[in-house]
Amino acid sequence: MNAAYFKDLHLASLASDESWHELKVNTLLQNPNAKQPSINAFLGARYSRSADPVVEIAKEVYLGGKDAAKRLESIFFNYGHKSVGDMADIFLCLENIPIFLAQRFFYLNPVHAGQERSTRYQDFSEPRFVRFPEKLQMSKEIKQSYEDLFKLALQNYQEMRGVTELEFRKVFKIAKEPGEVGALKARVFDTIRYFLPIGLQTSIGVVMSARSWAERISYYRASKFIVERELGDLIANLLIGTPELMAMGYLPEADGLVRHTNRDDSRNDSSVEILKLLSKKLPSSPIARLKVFKGFDPAMELIENYYLLNTPWQKLSEKKDYHKLMEKVSEVIFKYHDHHHQLGNVAQAGSYLISGTTDYGVLKDLVRHRSFEKFIPIFEENLDLKAELNRDTASLYRLCDYLEDERFKKLKQEFTKRMDKYYEQVLAFISLASSQLAVEVVAEYGRYVLNHGFNTHYKFYGAFDDLAYTIALRTRNGGHIAYRKLTRDWLDELTKLDPLWSGLDQKLPKVKIDSREQFVDRS
Repeated sequence: MNAAYFKDLHLASLASDESWHELKVNTLLQNPNAKQPSINAFLGARYSRSADPVVEIAKEVYLGGKDAAKRLESIFFNYGHKSVGDMADIFLCLENIPIFLAQRFFYLNPVHAGQERSTRYQDFSEPRFVRFPEKLQMSKEIKQSYEDLFKLALQNYQEMRGVTELEFRKVFKIAKEPGEVGALKARVFDTIRYFLPIGLQTSIGVVMSARSWAERISYYRASKFIVERELGDLIANLLIGTPELMAMGYLPEADGLVRHTNRDDSRNDSSVEILKLLSKKLPSSPIARLKVFKGFDPAMELIENYYLLNTPWQKLSEKKDYHKLMEKVSEVIFKYHDHHHQLGNVAQAGSYLISGTTDYGVLKDLVRHRSFEKFIPIFEENLDLKAELNRDTASLYRLCDYLEDERFKKLKQEFTKRMDKYYEQVLAFISLASSQLAVEVVAEYGRYVLNHGFNTHYKFYGAFDDLAYTIALRTRNGGHIAYRKLTRDWLDELTKLDPLWSGLDQKLPKVKIDSREQFVDRS
């Protein structure tokens, strides 16, 4: 591993010396001279187990010469719970990871503060993406087919930029005023973004507790995704501290709280057994484009979420008696899971359920709403990718909503032609790769070549307040037309379900794809 430490910048970094990827992890230190997150956690732990005011406890650390980090480890392990680790916040930047794994990170971690680099500000003149590990044996044809997809996608992205800008400028009568020119540029990027593969490299900056980082490392080390396993080891080595970093003077902020991060296979092990129980075809119906529910059965939701991993486009029918099946699933769940090993997204279900289909780009924007519980099969390791892709080419992708305007009929035809060709090559690559590579490798790298236009299924669960916040925020004129349109559709369906939503329905304007006013409004 390649290590670097910049004490004056409060920054330590680790990068792998592997040539097939460019992963790099960085930690931004609160105080390079002290383990500040560990001190904070110790103060909190002592505060909960003392009658003294925090001033007296702080004196123990800052004036009494006590080693907070060492004492913290004793408290942390002797009390046998992880609440102390929740009080030690650590800031990491994960660089050059696939876009798909950036969104999966936010999907898997409900409690975080994070940002990802926007595709609007990236230079895609040369495609940068994760390659296959050199140790994997395969034909040159597979590698070339994989790399050709990224080249074709970026070619579409570059070639359609000028054409799209010209058409938008003409139809929406864009003036030379800076605000309108800026809006035009943003709308063009939002439209051609649909070509971008989700295996292109991006970076994220995230603040999470030591407890959350430890859990993430454990799950990454057991991940079916090769890149996540690499990432898990890099994060662990950075937070614990390698000999090379320590020799440079690096002081890990909360090494005692992230030291025990053995791989946690519980989710994958339980999924394997449960998916076998659900392998027989059950009564089901096709997934609707959009449907909202309330008063649903959370146990049935759990069963259906697992079922969706095998059969991604079929919703279970509740007419069948699932009592005996649930008993068998329950045995598996509690064989593998307890308070240390939770089920994760598959078991989430809130007050309202919004189920539907949309493009990956929209999900990318919505998945970071932390108040939502969510289940999105494409982000799950155990999804049957071939079953997910087993549909006609036209249903594999969506285009930007602006192209539904009849005035852009010819432009839409050009986008459609290019998308059809692209997904024909995606399916050919997956078929070729499946002949030589393990199912898990194909399921990972097959996702990297999907693009932002990929059409897939989602389930968001939220309380009234969570949904009201998201809809009001995301329907505003300044955002991407696709998520503005989708969240407005949510509101329309919720209003039909409950008159309690009628006030918001009347307050928020309709989202119009042909409105010049909404097109140029970036407020």
